Amino acid sequence: MTNVKTKPNISGKTTGKLIFMLCFLAYAVSYFGRNTFAACITDMVESGVFEKGFDSYISTAFLVCYGAGQFINGRLTAKFSPKLYAPLGLLGSGLSNILMALFTEKYVLCVLWAVNGFCCSMLWPTVIRIFTEWLNDSERPSATANISPSIPVGSIICYLICSVMLGFSWKAVFILSGCLLCIGAGVWTVSVIALGGNIDDKARDTAQLAGLADAVTASAKKQKLSPAYFFATGLGVMAILSILSGTLKEAVINWIPTFLTDCFGYSTWVSALISTLMPLAGVLGPYFAIWINKKIDNEATTIACLMGISGICNGIILATSTSVAVAAIAMLAVSTACMWGINTMLMTFTCYHFKNAGLSSAVTGTLNALVYVGSSSFTYLYRTVNESAGSWLPVVGIWTALGAAACVFGLVAAPLWKKKRPI
Repeated sequence: MTNVKTKPNISGKTTGKLIFMLCFLAYAVSYFGRNTFAACITDMVESGVFEKGFDSYISTAFLVCYGAGQFINGRLTAKFSPKLYAPLGLLGSGLSNILMALFTEKYVLCVLWAVNGFCCSMLWPTVIRIFTEWLNDSERPSATANISPSIPVGSIICYLICSVMLGFSWKAVFILSGCLLCIGAGVWTVSVIALGGNIDDKARDTAQLAGLADAVTASAKKQKLSPAYFFATGLGVMAILSILSGTLKEAVINWIPTFLTDCFGYSTWVSALISTLMPLAGVLGPYFAIWINKKIDNEATTIACLMGISGICNGIILATSTSVAVAAIAMLAVSTACMWGINTMLMTFTCYHFKNAGLSSAVTGTLNALVYVGSSSFTYLYRTVNESAGSWLPVVGIWTALGAAACVFGLVAAPLWKKKRPI
């Protein structure tokens, strides 16, 4: 009997590249639906959809569900196939965006944006599981670094969409972004079908190279991320560093436009433009972090070094009393790059240590959720301190102190992490 081929004959190396391209596309497209609401707030208030100030509740609903979703989806991703989980996240986010244009009741909008937050949280744990189980040790480091530009690419395209479509209506922003997300889900599904069993072959080869007999053996080795296992493997150290990272990553980035406008008198659109371009400098952070970690082989020490650099940058802003705009912008760019490098250490390299236990996606989901604990806790603290003091200097002082504290903690705890991490 003649064997009939039901899949294209694609080499493992080519399959790995196609897998990476799909992950890059999916994560970039996910940002089409994450930033749309922020861009539409002013027009929605002027249209009477909700009163000024209610937007903070909608934004908070997104952050809470995104953070909780990271924790939940980090575990669910280990149970369901990434082939299905990624397009479901994109589709859910797309439909949430489209429905935002169809409903004008503010509490419904709050629920819809919360659902969007949960759907967006489905993507990163899925990417980590794919990198862990479908890519081998030689492919994984470059994929880890090269996935980072997907964030500025997705963000910048989103802002371009918003700037054009706002000329028509804020509803057009949500509809177009939602449609693009749904198209992204379709492209992923069609591509996975086209690859046929090549992905399964790639996953099996990766498992064998990792010293596991086959995919079944790999699955059998999966453990539960119990509290006892969590602390026994040194993840308590990375949990604290994740929270500290959140206080200096999302919480700071969120206030950069306001900081630039308040301190240097820039118009809101100039501040927004600078903030939009800031992630381009941040792309270098992961490559720098990977270079450091290759030298010292300790993620906690690498994080400590980057935290120290960030603290120095914020200290320079503090020392100049926010009087030199170019210096402040340059230091914020370097600090942002450091935060992205730290994120790479926490959300990817740390998680890879748990690949043989089948816990990479659960670990990244947990640590990512903790980042948002730090972010949500300090976002409003910074504004409160700023309004009470009538100046951003005390806030920059907090940024400097947090960077220094995180650096010291990372250096002190680094030996414990290196001793307890699984591999």
